[in-house]
Amino acid sequence: MRQKLHDALIRTATPLLNPGETPAATGRARVGRVGSLGIYNRAHYVLLTNQRLLLLEPHWLTSRPTAKVVGNIPRPLLSVADVKRAVMTSVTLSIGGEGKGLLLSYPKLDKEGAESLLKALEPSGV
Repeated sequence: MRQKLHDALIRTATPLLNPGETPAATGRARVGRVGSLGIYNRAHYVLLTNQRLLLLEPHWLTSRPTAKVVGNIPRPLLSVADVKRAVMTSVTLSIGGEGKGLLLSYPKLDKEGAESLLKALEPSGV
């Protein structure tokens, strides 16, 4: 993600963070649900902190991050289930080890967002 959007995401999300909560990875991805919930495929801003994963809605006109949280998942429940690298980098996150999860598809322009998320979710990166 371009530095300007990264800074805007951090600025927008800072008031939403708990005391002691710090950003670990940012990005912009298409988010799909895996499992019995079906698929919800829409672009969102992804912010992984040391406590949780936040999905923030982009502004309908400017596509800049807004403070509207559409997803809030505690970090201890997250694990990487699958990674596919091609034109888009797809990361499947398992939630609580169940069949439910999230499919995050990062475009080539935000490949570093996917890589920073994967690095932050590595057991040694926690």
